Amino acid sequence: MAEQAAENTGETLELRESTPRTVEESGREKRYIYGGDPPASTAGYVIRPNKRGTHRKTSTFNIILALFAAGGLIILCVNNIVTVNKLADDVGKLRTQEEECLDAVAVLRAEVERKSSRERIEKIATEQLGMISPKEQPAWFTPEPEDVSSLENK
Repeated sequence: MAEQAAENTGETLELRESTPRTVEESGREKRYIYGGDPPASTAGYVIRPNKRGTHRKTSTFNIILALFAAGGLIILCVNNIVTVNKLADDVGKLRTQEEECLDAVAVLRAEVERKSSRERIEKIATEQLGMISPKEQPAWFTPEPEDVSSLENK
C-alpha cells in the first residue's frame, strides 16, 4: 500500500533520481537482474537490487577426500623412505661381501704364484719323482717334411 501511495504522489520518481537502481542510471552495461528484465518505459517501476552471492562452505566430503589424499601421500613418502633405507643396507652388505671376495681372490692368486714358482717345482721333481736336471742344454730340431708325411701315413 505504501508503494501505491508513493506512486500516486510521485515520490517514486524522486527515489529513482536519488539512488541509481536502473541499468541506465548506474552506468553499468552488464547488470544482472534476477527474475527477468524490467520494462524500461514503465513509470513508477521499482527495480529489485541484485541478490548478494552467498559464500559456499567447503563440504565435508571434500575435506575428508583431501585428508585421505594427504594421508595417501604421506604413506607413499614413508614407504619410499623405508624402501630406500633397505636398499642402502643391502648395498652396504653387498659391498662388504665384495671386499671379502676380493680378499679371497688375492689370497688364492698369491698361493698360485707360490706354488708355480720354478724352485718349488724343481724341488718336488727331484725329491718326490726322482728326476734330475740336464747337464747340457737341450737342442731344438725341426723334422723334415718327408719324415712327417711318412709318419702321418702309417
